[in-house]
Amino acid sequence: MSIKRDFYKRLSFIVMISAVIISAVAIVAERNIVLDDMKDKGDSIARMLSAVARDSMLTHDYVTMERYVMEAVNDKNIESLRIIRSDGEILAEAATKRRATAENYRLQYPIAMGESSLGTIDISFSMERVNSISKRIIISAVIFIAFVHGFALIVNNIIINKLIIIPVRSLMQATKSLRDGSLRNRIEIRSENEFGELASAFNDMAATLESNFEEIKAKQKEIFTEKGKFEAIVKSLADGLFVTNSDGLIVSFNRAAEMITGYGEKETIGLHCEDVFKTRLCEDACALHNEDKTISAKESEIITKGGKRRVVSVSSAIIRDRDGRVLGGVQTFRDITEEKHRQAMLCQAEKLAAIGHLSAGLAHEINNPIGNVVGYAKLLLRDASLNEKQRERLDIISEQAEKAGGIVQGLLNYSRRQESKMERTFINGAVESVVKVVSLQAEKSNIKIGVDLKDVPAVKADQRQMEQVLFNIILNAVQAIGSDGSVLIRTDETDDGFVEVRIEDTGPGIPEEHIHKIFDPFFTTKPVNKGTGLGLSVCMGIIREHKGFIEVESEYGKGSAFIIKLPVMEDENA
Repeated sequence: MSIKRDFYKRLSFIVMISAVIISAVAIVAERNIVLDDMKDKGDSIARMLSAVARDSMLTHDYVTMERYVMEAVNDKNIESLRIIRSDGEILAEAATKRRATAENYRLQYPIAMGESSLGTIDISFSMERVNSISKRIIISAVIFIAFVHGFALIVNNIIINKLIIIPVRSLMQATKSLRDGSLRNRIEIRSENEFGELASAFNDMAATLESNFEEIKAKQKEIFTEKGKFEAIVKSLADGLFVTNSDGLIVSFNRAAEMITGYGEKETIGLHCEDVFKTRLCEDACALHNEDKTISAKESEIITKGGKRRVVSVSSAIIRDRDGRVLGGVQTFRDITEEKHRQAMLCQAEKLAAIGHLSAGLAHEINNPIGNVVGYAKLLLRDASLNEKQRERLDIISEQAEKAGGIVQGLLNYSRRQESKMERTFINGAVESVVKVVSLQAEKSNIKIGVDLKDVPAVKADQRQMEQVLFNIILNAVQAIGSDGSVLIRTDETDDGFVEVRIEDTGPGIPEEHIHKIFDPFFTTKPVNKGTGLGLSVCMGIIREHKGFIEVESEYGKGSAFIIKLPVMEDENA
């Protein structure tokens, strides 16, 4: 409802109530005046008739009494008139011939002589005149109220339009224009009253808003430019980067971070750091956990979306506003898993080379004495004079010396490997060849060997050495299971140009403290006399010579997986 309509509604109500009250008071007052006049006139007639009746009763002149009564009834306000003696006998009576009204006013006046009452004058007055006057007053009041109300509406409409409605509409129009973004509109000031002051204040506000908006637009343009530069820098970073707010929620996650973690930016926005990386990285290196210091190249771990652990180098810094309040933190991280792997491989290679040189020297030094021991033991066994106990002891000497010789031969093989015969090799064929041999032993222990061989390209490798590596690792898996289990060999091509062989078993797994030692020479978890601990070291050396990698994944109590990666032949991708 508009202000104007609401005002008119309230004004009309007030005018109507006021007019009704005034009319009601006027009607009551006028009615009382007419009634008082009627009473005075009735008293005059009653006194006159009382005197006439008293004289007529004393002289028994009832004709005169009747004549006065008839004359009195001719009054238009009198409906009936009676003279009643004190014993109740009606001495004279007359009534008007006009139609009797439902409402009348009755007056009784005594006929007295001294202190004695001779009778009563009973006059009945008609209220028709009184009611007629009241109706005329009501009609006049209604006409007057309607006229006053209409006149008041017209006058008020002119005044309200000029003083209120026009300024308010002008202000509303200017406000809507301001809301729609038109900041240059101003209100014309037509008066010096409150509306003029309001219009002046609005114009000042619009001018201030226009000035501030222009300044904001300029600043916004600068911010967008800087933001574009920042986003370009962030996207081009080779390192992963993510930004957190003051609550630790991720608000930015660059492309490199997506590549390293496997999570898309939309998946991470709004999550806590811990919900994404699932490691101690956030506690160890995130800015909000280290407000008092800047973290630089701190080594930590993350778990990718695919569940893989990756070693990362993390740097972080806190973000503060001008007042020093913490707004959030920025973190960068670089995947150094392969770098750490190469470092470990380099250390391993250096260690293996040193052990190889040492093994070659030791083998030459002890091989001849061991050969002499075996030779003389077998020579003594030819003596027919030896008893059973002596022969048994010589057998033990020969057997143990041959075992020592086997270890020495292993050292020689480790330190002086045969030259590899590199040729076009299909790794699936090598897998199938080894599985046929190992399956015979596996079936005896109720161990199933399965394969999942994809159509992979050829590699440049020594077929015999590849079969040696696969045989060693698959046989180790069968021996680790013992009985009732399975081994699965998968092959596939990776996106970075390698053929991958993955050998998974359901054995007991490798304890975490042994994972980094399994490729060390002479390290073994097998019982005494069940292995030399050189098998995996030899495998490592062979794969390294083929410019490949060998890794192990294991969860103690659930099984292990050995992953061999060999580069695809160059002409295969041509």
